[in-house]
This record gives sequence, C-alpha cells and structure tokens, in this order.
Amino acid sequence: DVFMFLSGQKVLITEDLEDVTVLEGESAMFKCRISPVDCSRVQWFLDKTPLHTNELNEIQSQPGGYHLLTLKKLSLKDSGVITFEAGDKKTSASLVVKGKPTITT
Repeated sequence: DVFMFLSGQKVLITEDLEDVTVLEGESAMFKCRISPVDCSRVQWFLDKTPLHTNELNEIQSQPGGYHLLTLKKLSLKDSGVITFEAGDKKTSASLVVKGKPTITT
C-alpha cells in the first residue's frame, strides 16, 4: 500500500452511510466517520462519478473523523448510490430523489 499513516494503522470506517430519500429540489446530507481521523485519502462518489465541492455539492471534514456530503437542489436524475472511500475501505448508501406530487384542480 503506497499510502502510509503515521501510526501505521489501516483506516477503518466506524460509522457507515445511511440511505436518504428526498423530494426533488431538496438537499440530502450523508455522514460517515473514519478512524484514524487524519486519513487524507478520501473521496465521495455518486454512482462511479467523483464528487467535488461546487455550487451544488458541499464536502466537509469535521473533528472526530466525521465526513459530510451535502447535495443541493437535487433532481430525479441524481438518484443513485453514494459511496465514500477512505484508503482501501468504502461505505455506500442509496440516494432516492422523488418527484414532487402534482396537484391537479
């Protein structure tokens, strides 16, 4: 493994992602936790596409080994599998975006 940690430990995911269902146009937040907390080789994916911070995606690292992904203004086509990778470990969860109910009069 070309990535070494100062402590020599392998990274562990101590809290897995959980499935999220939202309505179209809403935001979804995914959270997981890793140990050791200083793992720098982390990446979020939607299906197999790497995600980066931009106007619709917010990626955060928080104290205690928490990693958060917030996806904003979701559309139906954003439904898929969210994956977080840290070192050689990964955790995945489903993102389901539902259409807003249409009201007919």
